[in-house]
Amino acid sequence: MRTLWAFEPFHQDAVQTKEMHKLLTCLTGSKGNIEVGFVVTHQELKLSEAVATPAQERYTVYPREQAMAALKKAGVNLPDKHLHIVDHETTSVTEAVDQFLKLAKLCKADLIALFTQGHKGYMRYVLGSFAETAMHRSKTNLLILHPKAKPASRVKKVVFASDFEPTLKKHLATVLAHCKRLGASLSVLHHAKVTYAWSLDESNPKIHAYRKQVNQTKSWIENQCKAHGVAGAVIISAEFEATSDFILGNAKKHKADLIVISAKVGPLTALIGGSVSRKIVRGSEAAVLVLK
Repeated sequence: MRTLWAFEPFHQDAVQTKEMHKLLTCLTGSKGNIEVGFVVTHQELKLSEAVATPAQERYTVYPREQAMAALKKAGVNLPDKHLHIVDHETTSVTEAVDQFLKLAKLCKADLIALFTQGHKGYMRYVLGSFAETAMHRSKTNLLILHPKAKPASRVKKVVFASDFEPTLKKHLATVLAHCKRLGASLSVLHHAKVTYAWSLDESNPKIHAYRKQVNQTKSWIENQCKAHGVAGAVIISAEFEATSDFILGNAKKHKADLIVISAKVGPLTALIGGSVSRKIVRGSEAAVLVLK
């Protein structure tokens, strides 16, 4: 699985960089599958202050040297050909994200990895800008780490949150493949409608049909886990609570090393379907894999 890692050399913590590299090595199966990309925007203060660097090198050669030095400081040895620097003069976060997504396509990346936030004073990777925009615009799966996340170097427990929509078959296959290769257990979470548990109109056939559909999907998931040799369980809740709280609570309870969620692509996602994803990424102590 080829991965393109969105790296920012001037403000990302060396410890986090090392942890991200370990996690990507675990997920991809090989360090050789990891490539690094840095979209250089000209509003970066560290670059504009590099007055001793020739102007023609300030946004190309210099950031490449700084990126390689930052990676080596974190103990990440990367072949020079696996480091991609994109010089793009823009102040638009959306344009920067689109440039990175173009690079991901050129690299034939199956996965994009990024942090939700850099250090104080650097806003391009703050959740709500670069990372959040990537969540809405990328057609490629994303691995996202919050600054407060504590990623595991080995993934043993996976939590997959699903709304049981048509993408379930595709996404479950992806999750099961990861779990089987990693030797990880799987907990599938589904936040059902309140009527799954109780209703004031128990004679309504639509309610019984809905419960039957949910239970059939639950049984199908359990059978898929058995067929793939993955220890799996399906947890369904119809409680009055925020979906994000249900997911984060169970992830913490089961000590998940990885949370997997589904996300749609498009401008309406930010208005309709993006809030749960944002809350999970912001609140998770584990890495979050966003499937497209």
